[in-house]
Amino acid sequence: MRLLAWNIRQGGGTRLPAIVAALARHEADVLVLSEYRGGDAALRLREALERLGYPHATALRPPPGKSGVLVAARRKFRAHAALSETLPEPYRLIEVEFGGFALCGVYMPNLLAKVPYWEALIAALAPRAADKVLAVGDFNTCRAYVDEPGAIDRCAHFMDKVADIGFCDLWRHRYPEGREFSWYSHRGNGFRIDHAFLSPALARRAAAVRYSHDERLCGLSDHSPLILDLR
Repeated sequence: MRLLAWNIRQGGGTRLPAIVAALARHEADVLVLSEYRGGDAALRLREALERLGYPHATALRPPPGKSGVLVAARRKFRAHAALSETLPEPYRLIEVEFGGFALCGVYMPNLLAKVPYWEALIAALAPRAADKVLAVGDFNTCRAYVDEPGAIDRCAHFMDKVADIGFCDLWRHRYPEGREFSWYSHRGNGFRIDHAFLSPALARRAAAVRYSHDERLCGLSDHSPLILDLR
């Protein structure tokens, strides 16, 4: 099974046909799309994905003008819901149950606004470290001097907290000395802020994990998709 997580930037807009074509090339089974916009943009994206062969999608939509995360799949999933209804924007953390594993699609806000989202995510994942579970998407979080050149992110400690409860940052585990950025600011600063955190049982079933930078370099989004294969 192939999973693809991608921040498509402001719902896709006029880039939507090219975004859909890029998704088709990767042939993923499950899509986790962040900056999923509410209103008409949500309808256009969902209709395009259904035509592409993703008839199953999470129903929770952001309000017009807001952004969240959408999970779409070729196969039916059993259930889905906001990870926590107490968050200011619960449509940013969506959990989906497949037959063999659970997935939380993530789109965290910027700066310190992401703190309650990290806290809710870690609280939800901690008792499930023995299960097959992953959290994947745009965390807007990175480790200083490792996932960014400097030390801008004041919430980097949450990357350690999710490791403390037993979850593996799969790309970093595979490439402990790697320096690869999934997003660049308008100033040209690079950051690796798109991640997949897997429980030990699911990490043992992981095959390739990589970023695809072509989509970012050609301007389809300011983020590179993260692609993960599971056995």
